[in-house]
Amino acid sequence: MSPPSANQATSGIAADFVVDRVRRHESHQGAYFAFQMDRPESVRIFDPAERGQHVECTCEEYQSNQLICIHIYWLFDGLNAVLRPRTALGTQVISTGDVLTQISALYEVIGSQLSSLSTLLSATRDETSSDTDDATDAIGSPVFSDNRAEQIRDMLSVFDTSTFPEDYDPRHASIQAGNGRQDAYVPNNLAATIYQIAVRDEKVFESLRDVITHDICANIHFSKLRTRAREAFAGLDNYIENGPLDDPETGDQDVPRCARMLRYVVDQIFHTRDTRSSSGPLSAPLKRRVAETLVEILQEVCNRNEDVYYRIAWERKTADGEPDRNRNLYAYLIEDPPRPTSSMPNWMKETFIIDRLRQTPADEWRHLIERLTSIVDQMRERMEDEDTPPMAYTKLERMIQEYTTEAFEPSSSSVQRRPTLGSQRQSQRRRFG
Repeated sequence: MSPPSANQATSGIAADFVVDRVRRHESHQGAYFAFQMDRPESVRIFDPAERGQHVECTCEEYQSNQLICIHIYWLFDGLNAVLRPRTALGTQVISTGDVLTQISALYEVIGSQLSSLSTLLSATRDETSSDTDDATDAIGSPVFSDNRAEQIRDMLSVFDTSTFPEDYDPRHASIQAGNGRQDAYVPNNLAATIYQIAVRDEKVFESLRDVITHDICANIHFSKLRTRAREAFAGLDNYIENGPLDDPETGDQDVPRCARMLRYVVDQIFHTRDTRSSSGPLSAPLKRRVAETLVEILQEVCNRNEDVYYRIAWERKTADGEPDRNRNLYAYLIEDPPRPTSSMPNWMKETFIIDRLRQTPADEWRHLIERLTSIVDQMRERMEDEDTPPMAYTKLERMIQEYTTEAFEPSSSSVQRRPTLGSQRQSQRRRFG
C-alpha cells in the first residue's frame, strides 16, 4: 500500500462516522447497498455479479479521483469487525485491491443482515469509542430519534412524485452541529429546512404527523411502486420499438432487466407493507389496493407471453446460446425462470408474485378472485397438452381452490356462484390476445 493510501486507511479506521441507515437500491448501473452516513456521504457496494468488485462513495474526494476514500476504509474495517470478527483491519497491512475484493465478497452476507447492520456497526464503534455526553452525538448535534428522522423523510417524500424516503437528499438528511432552530435554515431548500426544524422540535414534528398521517404516506409510497412497475413495462416497450438507447448510462430495458426490476418492485411492496404495518395498522382499503397492484403486474406479465423481438424493425445482436426466455417476459418470470443460484437474493428465487400472494390474508385479495381465476385460465390457454404446468400456475390454481372450498361450503346459504377453473371450465374459457 502506498504512503498516501496508508494514510487514508489510518484516517478511515480512526474516524468516528455513524451509519444512519442501510438500504438496497436498483439503478441503471446495477443493484447496490447504500450505507448512508449521518452526514452527506454514502458508500455504495454494488452487486459483484453485475459490476464486479465495484465500491464507490458520494464524497467529493472519491468523485474527483476515483480512489478509495476514508469513508470506504472506515466501512471496510467496520464490516470486517461485525461480519468477520477475526479479520478486522486494525493495524495490518492490506492492498487497496484487497479492500475491494473483501468488501465485494460480503455482498450476500450484507443482504442477509440488512435490517440490523446499521445497529451492529454503531454498537461496534460504541465499544471502541470513549464515553461522551448523553446529550450530544459524535459531532456535537442535539440527540434525536432515528425513527423521527425516518418519519420526517417519509412525510417530505409525499410531496415528490418520484422520490422515495430512502432517496431523500443526503446533503440535508442529517443534523448539523449547532444549538437550535437558528441553525436549521438551509438556503434555497424549503423541504430541507422543514426537516431540520422538525427533527429538532417535537411539537413541529407532531403537527406534521397529525396532517400527513401514516396512511397517507403509505398510500403514496405504494403508488410510487406501482408507477415504477409501469415504468419497467414502458421501458421494455420502448426498447422493443426503438432499439438500444444512445445513452450508455441509462442502459437498455431488455427482458432480463425488466424482469429483475419487476421482481425488485414486488419485493419492495411486501417489504414496505411489513415495515409499515409494524408501525401501525394499514387501512383495509390500502391493503386491497396493494393486492390490486400485484394482480395488475401479474396480468401484464401474462399478456406478454410472446417473442417480443419477433417483429422488430432494428437489428438486435444476440449472444451465442441465448435462452429463449430472454425473448419472452412471461417465460422469464413464470414459465421458465432462471435456475436459482446461491448468489441470488431470496426475492429472485421465489415464484413470481404467487408465493407472496399466498402468504397474504384472503381478505385482502378476495375481491380479485375473478381476475385471478381468469389469469389461471389464461396461463392454461397458452400451454400445450404435453406441457408440464408452470409452478406459478399450479400454486395459483391451488390458492384459488383452497379459497373457494372454504368460502363456498355446500351448507352455505350464499347465492354466490363458485368460480370454476382449469379443466373444469374448458368450454367456458375466455380468449386472451
